[in-house]
Amino acid sequence: MLVVTNTIRIKAGHGKQVAARFAESKGVQQMPGFIRLEVWLGEGKDGEEELKVSTLWENEESFRGWTSSEAFRESHRGGGETKEFMLGASLNKYELVVSHSVS
Repeated sequence: MLVVTNTIRIKAGHGKQVAARFAESKGVQQMPGFIRLEVWLGEGKDGEEELKVSTLWENEESFRGWTSSEAFRESHRGGGETKEFMLGASLNKYELVVSHSVS
């Protein structure tokens, strides 16, 4: 499994507004190999807010299929009014090597 995190820095007070963009289905849920999307809101540095958008995939190929799809391009068009609150972003990928669940 692969988790991809997109850490988005947001102007203070606008995190929930930007997070709302991810509440609408934009095609990722129908992609082969997609498992889950989670959006986490927390405090960043210097009074900023930070969104962690995490997607869980069966494998790297599934994630690559998403990023090269028309649905991906469509979902990342514009950004409307929330784009002005975004200060920057970074993308990271992690391979699952250990997992524990409630028994």
